[in-house]
Amino acid sequence: MRKTSWLQTGEVNPGSNMLIVAILRSFGKIFDKQAKYDEALIFHQQALTMLEEYYQSPHIDIAVSLKYIGSILIHQKNYDKALDFCQRAISIYTRYYPNGHVYIASTLNYIGYILCFKGNYDEALKMYERALSMQQKYYPSGHVDIAFSLNEIGHVHYAQGKYNEALSYYEQVLEILQKYCFSGHDNIICTLNNIGYIKKKQGKYDEAVDFHQQALTMQEKFYPSYYANIANTLNYISNVLHCQAKYDEALYYCQRALTMQESYYPSGNVSTASSLNNIGNILCDQGKYNEAVDFLRQALSTVEKHSSHDHFSITFYMNNIGIILCKQEKYHEALDYHRRTLDMQEKYCPSCECEITNTLNYIGNVLIGQEKYDEALKFYQHALEMQEKYYSNGHVNIATTLSNIGTTFRKQQKFDQAIEYHQEALTTQEKYYPSDSVIIADTINCIGHVLYDERKYDEAIDYYRRALAMQENFYPDSHIKTSHTLSFIGNTLYKQSKYDEALQFYEKALAIQEKHYAFRHVDIANNLNCIGNVLYSQEKYDEAIDFYQRSLVIREKFHLFGYTGIATVLSNIGKALHWQRKYDEALDFNQRALTVRENYDATNHVGIVDNLINIANVLRDQGEYNEAIEFQQRALMIREQYYPSDHVNIANSLNNIATILKKQRKYDEAVEFYQRVLRIYEKCCPSNPVDIANGLINIADVLSKQEKYKEAIEFQQRALTIREEKYSFDHEKIADSLNRIGDIRINQREYNLALDCYQRALRILENCYPSGHVDIAENLQYIGMTLIMQGKCDEALDFCQRALTIYKQYYPSGHTNLATCLNSIGNIFGIQEKYDEALDFYYQALAFYKKDSSNHSNTTTYLNNIAEVFKRQRKYDKVLDFQQQALTVLKSNLPNDQFKIASNLKNIGGTLFKQTKYHESLDFYQQALIIFKEYYSHDHVEIADCLYWIAANFNRNSQFDLAIEYLERCLLIKEANLPSRSLSIANVLNCLSQVQRTRGQHELSLIYEQNCLLMRLEALSPDHEDIGHSLSNIGEIYEKLHKSMLALDYYQQALDIYRKCLSPWHDDRWKVELSIERLSEELGIELDWSD
Repeated sequence: MRKTSWLQTGEVNPGSNMLIVAILRSFGKIFDKQAKYDEALIFHQQALTMLEEYYQSPHIDIAVSLKYIGSILIHQKNYDKALDFCQRAISIYTRYYPNGHVYIASTLNYIGYILCFKGNYDEALKMYERALSMQQKYYPSGHVDIAFSLNEIGHVHYAQGKYNEALSYYEQVLEILQKYCFSGHDNIICTLNNIGYIKKKQGKYDEAVDFHQQALTMQEKFYPSYYANIANTLNYISNVLHCQAKYDEALYYCQRALTMQESYYPSGNVSTASSLNNIGNILCDQGKYNEAVDFLRQALSTVEKHSSHDHFSITFYMNNIGIILCKQEKYHEALDYHRRTLDMQEKYCPSCECEITNTLNYIGNVLIGQEKYDEALKFYQHALEMQEKYYSNGHVNIATTLSNIGTTFRKQQKFDQAIEYHQEALTTQEKYYPSDSVIIADTINCIGHVLYDERKYDEAIDYYRRALAMQENFYPDSHIKTSHTLSFIGNTLYKQSKYDEALQFYEKALAIQEKHYAFRHVDIANNLNCIGNVLYSQEKYDEAIDFYQRSLVIREKFHLFGYTGIATVLSNIGKALHWQRKYDEALDFNQRALTVRENYDATNHVGIVDNLINIANVLRDQGEYNEAIEFQQRALMIREQYYPSDHVNIANSLNNIATILKKQRKYDEAVEFYQRVLRIYEKCCPSNPVDIANGLINIADVLSKQEKYKEAIEFQQRALTIREEKYSFDHEKIADSLNRIGDIRINQREYNLALDCYQRALRILENCYPSGHVDIAENLQYIGMTLIMQGKCDEALDFCQRALTIYKQYYPSGHTNLATCLNSIGNIFGIQEKYDEALDFYYQALAFYKKDSSNHSNTTTYLNNIAEVFKRQRKYDKVLDFQQQALTVLKSNLPNDQFKIASNLKNIGGTLFKQTKYHESLDFYQQALIIFKEYYSHDHVEIADCLYWIAANFNRNSQFDLAIEYLERCLLIKEANLPSRSLSIANVLNCLSQVQRTRGQHELSLIYEQNCLLMRLEALSPDHEDIGHSLSNIGEIYEKLHKSMLALDYYQQALDIYRKCLSPWHDDRWKVELSIERLSEELGIELDWSD
């Protein structure tokens, strides 16, 4: 606007000057009312200049102009200049009115407003109270100006978070205004809105809406054309409805407000920004992030265009944009907005410490999303320091920062510190809110989250239920926040394996969300994913995949920028397909998840590692061990590069690699990796004995595979000792260790010791769990299987049937464990030669797996078991039929499981051998050998077995040279990989001896058989049948070598053993007795048969 020179007409008299001043002030007031503050300021400053020239010394009229200018500067949020003008006005007023005056009171109110905004609440309150005291002195019977001071005192209490005190002052204001003003006065409307705003802050939403509606009714009645103020009230109502998650209604009100504002200010006005902002916030909570950001950017653009000096509002809208970008996981963009905001605040609004602390918190929130917890903590702690200084008497806003710090400590797994900060936040909130406030419920949930992460699930669920009770009491019609708490409870029950209960809570949460959201919101996608997780854990993979797919559709359609969520759901689908052994499909989904992470979430190293491990697991189960190790190595490198102090997860990666090496039967390498894991646990996690025990157990498992049973027992015993020190006597982990030791005792054929371990474990589990628990059934089955090995079939059957009863109750629709138990009972009946009963149970087990078409591995197991029964019945054609079925299943459905295919080829070769179809048998063994050589190292034990049976076929075909060649190759492998006195080596030596004997090479035959005997003497009990066989064989060789006395001596030693372990009518015993009798006669030796 041009200077108002048209008012200055040259020579003027004093009266004319005052008239011009009055006119200038009038224009200033008009522009002030229109919120055109720059123009208003020009007129008031010209008036001030004229007055200062006219009076040449302080005058009351000058003070009035100073006060006017101060008020405009306040509107422009230029508080430092405003304070200067107001203080200059006060200094003049006090010279004229040393005992106080209403003019002084009104200026004190302005100063109080500035001090309040700067956070100097105590000083602000003193100013307002001085003003109130003057007004009450000048208006002893009451006055509307008193209401103004009371209103400002209410504002200070509101700013301090003292909502009850603020409400009390606003109610006094309303009472005075209703007494002195007409019923539709603008100040009454304003006060009604103030009360409504406080009610909203207190969470009393229905009451808040009622007060705002009263204000709206008056505005529409008395000021129907003053759209600007009506729009403000519409926005207040919208805000309350937004808090109630009534998004459509909220949107309706703020869209009405925007329409009015655009009509009232056709060329645009800064006030429209508030409506644009509100619309953006509602769209954000509806998950419409792109639309929300568009509206907020319009709001920012509006302020920058119409009020470029209003840095306070500009930074407010910039922060809001950052908040939404953070929700979209666009962390870099979000951080840019918040950092720019912080720079602007520190430059232009250094006294706005409240807003600066908000920005520091927002930056912390983004860093949390980026998992930069140490950096986040610095920003939160900086915010806390500022707040504690700014709010010297405490404030409810401090609770937000305390809670954020608590969350950061939770993310860092510093649980005690996390609880401490959340409790402090809760204590702070309880000073300002009623004990059943829904705002307090949020903090109670935060404490629940810490306990949940600590795996203190019972305690966590107590906190979640407290929060839920508050929310359900406050929101009788259910609220979106209630759905979140229901989901938290569902998560906790899920972790406790209470799947049916978890499902109920997830479904209740989902019902609320589907009611509140008009379209597919990310919350709905989250809940669908959670329901999928429950179904996955219940092994209902098809149903789980259906829910995952529904979640994925929502995310890909409506939340394209939620890359973390998309990758998570893709991974979950991959895991479900993995369990269904649909490896190629599983690999595809896991690869897609990895691609999403690497392309759009590259800094999320934890997520990328998870995806790499998932892919490795699929490749491992496909038998692609080398590729699997490559992916695990990539995961390990990321962990070592980005999280070098995360020793536990580095150990986990080493552990995963060791597991694959164990699958490859590379036991020495596997032990080396497991030892590295154990060293990490012992050095870096000495206070976590659970991990150390697990490390010991893994080493023991490999040693057991290597038949190093004594060493394996030592490691398992060390693990058991740790667990006994860590847990109470009747803890399930102790039972687990006992079961593992029992398994090794089984391999050592020390069945009584194994049985003792299993029975001790059973007693512990019966104390831990209710009588029908599935873990008890598993232990009953272990005992049953041990009794089978001891030949105590009736007792074994009793234990297995007890286990079967529990399984049938626990898994009414069938389960792998149930099928395994049916198989065990089938084994018992097979041993008892009750073949029909055995077949019946095997067929039941097979029926389950044929129904669960995805479990091809176990299908082949039971087909082979049925074949085994027919083998015992010598029904070789049927044996061959079932073995061929098993081979077909493997080749069709598990083509990558070459080990099982080769094993089945061996089985068929064995059956054909029994049928004396040696050429066909040889063909199948050779096929198996080719596979084993291709997929395993040349010293693999399975290669040795194939060589052995190929040699047996050559021997039967009288191809003795080839038989010896293959047996010697077999012997070399076994001697290189097995303990030097292994019975398996002894058996090969025995075969070599027999073939050499057949060839007439008796001296060689004797050497092999003598070595065989030495091994058997070391490995077996002295009265074992096999020792008798070796002694008898040596006797035969000596007889062939015409050394009859030596032959007779060995025959007699063999007979001594046979008498102890074989029945009198056994063929081997009878044969040796005849040989002794014959040689005795030839040598003329009289025998003593008295034994």
